[in-house]
Amino acid sequence: MRRSHGWFLLAVLASSGACGGRESTTDHASTGSDLASSNSGGEATSDDGWEDDWGEDPEPRVVSHMGAIERLGISGPETPWSEMSGEAREWYMVGKVLPIMKELFARQDGERWDPSAFECATCHGAQGPDNGYTMPSTSLYRLPAPDTPAWQNMERVFPEVVRFMRETVTPTMGTLLGVDDYTCGHCHPSA
Repeated sequence: MRRSHGWFLLAVLASSGACGGRESTTDHASTGSDLASSNSGGEATSDDGWEDDWGEDPEPRVVSHMGAIERLGISGPETPWSEMSGEAREWYMVGKVLPIMKELFARQDGERWDPSAFECATCHGAQGPDNGYTMPSTSLYRLPAPDTPAWQNMERVFPEVVRFMRETVTPTMGTLLGVDDYTCGHCHPSA
């Protein structure tokens, strides 16, 4: 990894909360005047709190108030996907697509799509690095042809998942990649 990309990734992960779904908003437990502690004689040693004993946890708490979607926004890449290099695509996927999709899937069903386990392999499969992350992925559920009895059966058996994929996942991925008419078939293989 080149040094500039390492810093970019670190900045993206820190600002988007991609690795833990948390963004940094410092929430100090006390104000400066509350931090003044007493010395052994019971007198305050400082009124600005800097020389005081912070106790066992000297670090401020980090509280999350904003997700990746709010931080990064759902928009396409600056450079069209088809014109990006493999390395640029990888950084875009890791820095923007993954955190946003992780949040969307966790909102839908955080138990089924546990955000702590949602990673590149969730969509691309374990063989993703070996096959250049090509899609559709053979590790995903094979979909029947649309408007067939098998498709209708899938909609009947998995109505919430089909609705989520149709109304949220495919339009969001299409926007993130700047691809018009993004369909289920872009990710899922055909049965």
